[in-house]
Amino acid sequence: MSFSGLYLTRVWLGSNFSPKFLPKTIRPLAAHVKLTENCQAKCISCDYWKTRWHDAIKADRAVELLNEIGAAGIRSLRFTGGEPLLRKDMFQILKQANTSCFKEIILQTNGLLIKKLHKEINASPITTVCISIDGLEQTNDVIRGIDGYFDLAMQGIKLLRGKKVSIAVTMNRMSAKELGKLVEVAHGVGAEVQYNVLSQSLSFLKDADTDAMWPEGGDVTEIAKFLRDDLKRPAYEVEYVTKYFKKQLDAEPPCILGYLQIFVLSNGDVMTGCYPLKPVGNILRDKLETIMASEEYVLQCEAMVRRECPGCTCGVESSLAMQNAVSSAFFELGRLTHRQMPVNMGMPAEVASAKNA
Repeated sequence: MSFSGLYLTRVWLGSNFSPKFLPKTIRPLAAHVKLTENCQAKCISCDYWKTRWHDAIKADRAVELLNEIGAAGIRSLRFTGGEPLLRKDMFQILKQANTSCFKEIILQTNGLLIKKLHKEINASPITTVCISIDGLEQTNDVIRGIDGYFDLAMQGIKLLRGKKVSIAVTMNRMSAKELGKLVEVAHGVGAEVQYNVLSQSLSFLKDADTDAMWPEGGDVTEIAKFLRDDLKRPAYEVEYVTKYFKKQLDAEPPCILGYLQIFVLSNGDVMTGCYPLKPVGNILRDKLETIMASEEYVLQCEAMVRRECPGCTCGVESSLAMQNAVSSAFFELGRLTHRQMPVNMGMPAEVASAKNA
């Protein structure tokens, strides 16, 4: 069995049977990095754009950070924000860092700058571009607060070459009936579709109008149909999302995100894959290796499994797959770890990943 297979087996045993089986050395499979948290969209589902953020990680430290992530054995790297393309030296940082060790480098973007910067993206080591779109043209532009957002993002997608492309939709009341058509539109431009689940417990959503977007009644039925028929999600996942939106959940699954992902915010704070919990270190003070080896990091990952947090929907797909250890679970975990998250689920995907968050 490979190291990652043995590692995931221990996470499964520890989250389903006894904490004593949990790995004592944390080896995340993916890293989410925010070089900036500024954003030019004005989403009604997010508060990020209301703040002017300071980009504390300078270019030299950003290059070192990417090298440290690769040296830690992490093979999936995701740039998120805010809007990562607002970081003007991003492509220079990628050029200077050793990116050859990464199996995938994901750009999580709102898509507004893809058309302008498509040549730079195409020439970069970025392997995957994931664009946040929450509905068809009119609905999406209302949710995202920018007229022409949908069309501009689609124009940008069509200019990408040699990149995997996906669209991440945060499921909501306003676009529930459009989801099937959105899949058709995405496939028409060569993009796959991922999904996020609204959350009402994250600090960067505290002033967002999530009540207006919360699915009810027939909306939940449409969303369940979308997950089951269009995205071919497993039954246990469809059941979870249905109960979640109906507020009928008895309990959340043990959260294993700390063992799968590591987040680095634009102020240098390091998070164990969880925004509601406090940072476990800061890369402006210490090397990433030192932070990952700390007792505080391990204890917080263990606390996440026990759900000692305010709760959110981030990474719930992975936690559900681990809890429902069917024959495809570990394959699913590997796939999920190397795609969005959620981002950061529970938020516009470019937020995925956050203000403490």
